[in-house]
Order: sequence, then C-alpha cells, then structure tokens
Amino acid sequence: MLGAAVGIAPRADAEAAAPVAARSLRFAHFTDLHITPDRDSEPGMVKAFEAAHAEGIEMVLTGGDLIMDSYATKRPQVDREWALFHKLFAAHSKVPVEHCLGNHDILGFCRSKAELTGAEPDFGYARPLAELKLASRWRSFDRNGWHFIVLSSVEADPDNECSYLAKLNPEQRAWLEADLAKNTLPTVVVSHIPIVTVTPHIRGETEVKAKETTISGGFVHLDAAPIHSLFRKSGKVRLVLSGHTHLIDRCEADGVTYCCSGAVCGGWWKPHKTYCEPSWALIDLMSDGSFRYEIKPTGWTNR
Repeated sequence: MLGAAVGIAPRADAEAAAPVAARSLRFAHFTDLHITPDRDSEPGMVKAFEAAHAEGIEMVLTGGDLIMDSYATKRPQVDREWALFHKLFAAHSKVPVEHCLGNHDILGFCRSKAELTGAEPDFGYARPLAELKLASRWRSFDRNGWHFIVLSSVEADPDNECSYLAKLNPEQRAWLEADLAKNTLPTVVVSHIPIVTVTPHIRGETEVKAKETTISGGFVHLDAAPIHSLFRKSGKVRLVLSGHTHLIDRCEADGVTYCCSGAVCGGWWKPHKTYCEPSWALIDLMSDGSFRYEIKPTGWTNR
C-alpha cells in the first residue's frame, strides 16, 4: 500500500468558533473646540461635524474647552463665543451630544482679567452649566449597555486667582467612588485634563529641579494615583478620554486605557509646530466590553 496523503483538517477550536462581538455604540470624542468668531472655528467645526457624521456616529461626547476662553476674558466676548457655539451645534450636530467642561469654559476665575468680582450669579461654573442646561459639573449616564462618567477636573487655585489645579474636590471624589461601586457595566470616563498622560514630557511642560521632574498641577491631575486606584478596583473602567494638551497619546495600565484625543482646533485654529493637527477620536464600543479607538483628521487645515 502506498503512503496515505496527509491533509489539514478544518479548524474547530474555540478561537475559530468564537462569535464576533457586535458594536453597541459608535461615537465621536470632540475635545478642545475653542470656538470663537475671531478665528476660523466656524468652517473648521463644520468640517469636523461632516467628518464625524460621514463615519456614522450615534453620539458626540465633548471633552471641554468648548469656547475659546471664558476664564480670563471679558463678558461681551464670552457672550459672542457661546452664541456661535450654540449656532454651530444646532445647525450641524445630527446626533445627541453629551458635554464635559474644561478650564476655558469657566467664567471669570481670573477675576482681574475678566473684570468680575466673583459675586456675579453666573460666575465660575454657573455660566457653562446654564449654557449647556446641565444640573451638575459631574454626572454619569448609561447608553447602549455602557456606562459613561463625566468628570469635572478643574478647581480654583487658592494661592493664585489666575491659576487652576487639576483634581477632584472631596465631594466629587466621594461621588465617583459610589458611582463606580454600584455600576455593573463596562465604563468610559471623560475628563478634560488628563489623569494619566505622557504629553507633558514630549511638549516640554516638565521642569527638572534637584534631580526631580515636576509637572504643573494644571496640566495633569494631581490626584492621578487615587483615581486610578478607584478605576482598577472597579474592574469596569475600560477607557478614559481627555484633551487639554492639544496632543495625542495612548497609555495603558492595569487594564485601563487612557487616551488624549488631540484637539478639534489643533493649534488654536492657527498653524502651530507644537500642537497636533485638527483632530477628533472615533470610538466603537462593543457588546463584549471591548472598544476600538482611532484618531481622525477633521479635514480642516489651520491657516
């Protein structure tokens, strides 16, 4: 008898048979819009909306710094910027929008430059909360089998009226711990200022003194370690989104992925060698708790 032919049997292992997870939600992360009538933010934003809608998004999640500046800017200019912001979203957003607040959205923390006293009824966070019809600086919600946590990462610096610190106040920290404890869904967190990022090191925002590297408390969360500990303990936090740096990075630790999604405005709606090009993040959340994250150009070139 001649030797028998040897063949390869069709694969029947678990990997081959495993079903592909379905997509639960596709959304855009738009951070650092810095909308203003004084630069090309209007055509730039139109391009960003067109690019995102062409990808079939079902939601927009903003990352803060929605207008150019309310922190150290006089009221008439702030009014103009919010007016344009509302015009653009009303005309060009075709899907639900969830907002996060950034340092530039807070009215008049730098009182001397904003020419405010701090006693105004819309001072501080009151103005952006009213503009966006939000009840709280921080909140959570569920969407398509996923949990979303929106943090408020900017606190006034008690030692400098024109400065701020990246951290959660005690009330928000307690709320976050309770929210994570009762949640059973895979979770996305958004914070304007990064909790974990490598961008300060590559943009020169660090300082070396006495053999130690320091990073500004307004650039990265001062309480990153305890916040990450809460994320790790929960076992549910998959993705943490941020902006603020106008740069793009991705860091992973203990099963938690931290992403800076660049900036829709790029270098403040002007050409810039240090900051990223106008960009946004396209995110697919899957039914098995996994996700896909991709940086996309808006299609607008600053000039």
